[in-house]
Amino acid sequence: MENRYFYRLAFSKLGLLKYLGANDFLIFLGRALRRANIPIKYSEGYNPRPLISLGFPCPVGVESRRDYVDMTLHEEIEEREIIEKINKELPPDIRFYEGYKVKKSSLIEDTYGINYELHLFVHRENWFVSEIENINSLRDTKILVRRGNNIKEIKPFDYIKSVSYRKTKDNIFLVYLETIKLDNTILRGEEFLDLFTVKPLLIRQIREVILNV
Repeated sequence: MENRYFYRLAFSKLGLLKYLGANDFLIFLGRALRRANIPIKYSEGYNPRPLISLGFPCPVGVESRRDYVDMTLHEEIEEREIIEKINKELPPDIRFYEGYKVKKSSLIEDTYGINYELHLFVHRENWFVSEIENINSLRDTKILVRRGNNIKEIKPFDYIKSVSYRKTKDNIFLVYLETIKLDNTILRGEEFLDLFTVKPLLIRQIREVILNV
């Protein structure tokens, strides 16, 4: 029986590559692994695919300072060597920087939550400050979100751990949002903005995936 070695790697995806969707990213990464001569294990069947998987996919247009990918190799190799070889085959906007061996597991199950940095343009500053200062009064507020092909109603504050903000310049605010996973679902950064009466304009969003310790 062929050996299987399971690895989990952390990476960042910034700049223009935020427009690379999850499926395209896996294809992109699979080709980089092949060029780097990483001994990746492939699925069986008529259309074998590299055994690599993501957790909660990063939405198109969202940057990530920390995301994870799991991969299965058929040979044991040092984590540092994997990272060095992959990074040589990738553009600078994608960088792997941490890796370790794991038992076979699920990234979605191992995710604790996701932190967001939301860069906002706010036309009416006083209105926005008043609303975010009183955001805790909206704990029972429900919003509609899309999950796959379904629309469901959720309470954003069931997922929110903390909210803070600061003004960076005229009409520009930075909101820091810490969220937790609930029933294997997450709150997306842009969905948080549905709590506001006058919705701010989201000009940049950066996320960071937090795993269970």
